[in-house]
Amino acid sequence: MHFSDLFLFSVDNLRRRKGRTMLTIVGVLVGVCAIVVMVSLGVAVNNSTDEMLKNWGDLTRIEVSNDGTQQNTPKLDDSMVERFRGISGVLAATPAFEPQDVSGKIAAGPNSRYESSGQLIGLEPAAIEPLGYTLLAGSSNLAVSSDPNRIPVLVGVQAPFGFRDTQKSQGSPDAQKYPEYDEDYANITNLPRYDEQGALLNPEEFFFDIMHTKLSYRMAVGREGSGEDVYREYELVPVGMISGGASDWTINSGLIMSIESLKKLQADARETAGSSRGSGWERGSSTGGTGSGSADLVGVSGGDSSSDGVSNSGVGASSTSGKAGGYSRVLVKVDRVEAMDDVERSIKAKGYQIFSITETRRQMQGQVAQTQMMLGGLAAVSLFVAALNIMNTMTMAITERRREIGIMKVLGCELKNIRRMFLIEAGAIGLIGGVAGVLVSVLLSLLLNNLPALLTLLGLGAGGIDVGSFFGLGGLGQTGSTAAISVIPAWLIGFALLFAAAVGLFSGVIPARKAVRISSLEAIRHE
Repeated sequence: MHFSDLFLFSVDNLRRRKGRTMLTIVGVLVGVCAIVVMVSLGVAVNNSTDEMLKNWGDLTRIEVSNDGTQQNTPKLDDSMVERFRGISGVLAATPAFEPQDVSGKIAAGPNSRYESSGQLIGLEPAAIEPLGYTLLAGSSNLAVSSDPNRIPVLVGVQAPFGFRDTQKSQGSPDAQKYPEYDEDYANITNLPRYDEQGALLNPEEFFFDIMHTKLSYRMAVGREGSGEDVYREYELVPVGMISGGASDWTINSGLIMSIESLKKLQADARETAGSSRGSGWERGSSTGGTGSGSADLVGVSGGDSSSDGVSNSGVGASSTSGKAGGYSRVLVKVDRVEAMDDVERSIKAKGYQIFSITETRRQMQGQVAQTQMMLGGLAAVSLFVAALNIMNTMTMAITERRREIGIMKVLGCELKNIRRMFLIEAGAIGLIGGVAGVLVSVLLSLLLNNLPALLTLLGLGAGGIDVGSFFGLGGLGQTGSTAAISVIPAWLIGFALLFAAAVGLFSGVIPARKAVRISSLEAIRHE
């Protein structure tokens, strides 16, 4: 007997018992629909959180910190950064150098009228583009100038808001320019904009055009006996404007120069501080520092980190409690999200603490998965009940068809064909129920995705549904009238159909074995 004959024979048997078959199919439909809808809600929340996290920062960037490290953790120096670059999947790595003992003011305008305590950050120029920072104007060429007092810098897009007019009182509303936000308080609307020729398109928003104005960095090198700060002056040459995205505030508000240039500033600060002790000066901090509580770097290339002679700035200390020493943090760029886990494990294995948006994403997805498993388990109960119904339906069918089975055996039908016939019937019930369940799930998904708009149309709500709170992520799955509440990917449809068919087949195994064991003579005599 061919498979096609068995299939047609099985379909005919199911059709003869329409009522019982339909009720059994409905049971499978409910189970499949419940599972698909639960999973689709979780997929939608994951998509929503992914979009949110992309706005927070780069999903393929890792920040390595030496805080909280063990005593035997190697120093986070240049050689270690080079080892990071050698990890498979790493696209670029650079220290984010912010020396604590370099502090001063940035001045601009006539008579240094405008001042800022802007933050200086040292990066490897070759790593700036791979890190994903956006160049808004000019170039990213931070090549060290032949004049040690002229330093090329990249200006953070929000750095112009850091300048204050010193000719106006501290409390004056006109003493400083401030960023303005859109209605959602998500984006700054008055950031500097430049055309292709490098001209500032909205000069009325700022005191001056920072890209075409001479900037001076007045580095604090000591304090006179009278208490007045003593400065050493450098010219900062803006070569471009850069954006660090929505999350990298230090890049957005700071001035970026090459690590080589910033180390030169650090060396000048230490040299001047050391020589000033014999002339009655006192090394002190100025009104604005470039550091942000980050540890200082000494001997990053393997030199002695305790020989600089500056006692009160924290410079020169080797590994302190919870610190491995060297750079405070290093930025690592990975070429794809899929490689993040391996790269993070490699860095953690060296003893360093890390932070990445991907790690936050993984925690959120794990929380959603746990809730999905719990809700999916509840939905699977209905599918389990449906499997019992299939088994019961097939068992009753065998009891009613004992004579038919006996005749088939007497006529020489092979046992495997009888077994296949009942398995086909059980599998068909599961598959049909799965198809119906998927169709109903798609309709429910369309209804859910249009529900906010319908509620708004009916005046029953503002149109937002917080699906994330259903998964313990309140506020993160908040959707508007156009956002997807339920997402059913193709793989979920395929999985649902295969799972439903498998449930049907497994439910038919015991009844099929029972059918094969029926004695043909007893079946005929019984009838």
